[in-house]
Amino acid sequence: MTQRQVEKKDPQKIREDFPIVDRVSGWFFRQSEVSNGAWLVEGTDLWGRVVSRQGGDPDELLSECAADAERIAAEAKRAV
Repeated sequence: MTQRQVEKKDPQKIREDFPIVDRVSGWFFRQSEVSNGAWLVEGTDLWGRVVSRQGGDPDELLSECAADAERIAAEAKRAV
């Protein structure tokens, strides 16, 4: 199996679509109300890793996505 090269994304461009940046270092998040009272929270890092959660409480979902992002970041550090 061959590995493909992953290019680091431009933080300014990511921030345009994911404006919440104060939760996890190197991660960017956004919240969208997809229907009345139903929220989608998504996060990404500069390497294209993604987290997302859906539910009724956008603040709780953001906290859960941030925790997921922290776990992914920790795993990535261990893999290096």
